[in-house]
Amino acid sequence: MKKEEAPKVMLLSPIFYERYADNTEILAKKNRPYLVLLVEYRSLKFAIPFRSNIQHTHAYKFECENAKRTSSGLDFSKSVIIFNEDEVGMPAHIDSKEHTELMKRYVFIVEKFQKYIDDFIEGLNKEPLPPKYNFSSLTFYRSFLIKTAKQSEK
Repeated sequence: MKKEEAPKVMLLSPIFYERYADNTEILAKKNRPYLVLLVEYRSLKFAIPFRSNIQHTHAYKFECENAKRTSSGLDFSKSVIIFNEDEVGMPAHIDSKEHTELMKRYVFIVEKFQKYIDDFIEGLNKEPLPPKYNFSSLTFYRSFLIKTAKQSEK
């Protein structure tokens, strides 16, 4: 893995939500933007959403003790790809304990996410799509991810 920059926690812009309104797996609630961690991998920019209640293993769950959020973390399955800078909004802040853990475990989190992406792309080449990926927001980018993976193999 190349040396990563400092973690960037941002909001997605309203433009992003307008452009991808037909991706029904994107996390979106009226008047409540999701915080995301931006990660670059395979020459793509991914936005991984922070969630307060993750009930599956395709994620990084914070280990810090926080009574309000017992299973909070970064949900890899609800990641999206950012194609244009106007799709990223303002910088955002997260809980201080989670921020401390994010800073300490950033390289580990990025490596875990990269493995998820590699496994996901491998799964896209199977018919039918493995059930563990059925509700991933990344299925929206299926043809793009397959094409990008084939180009990087050359």
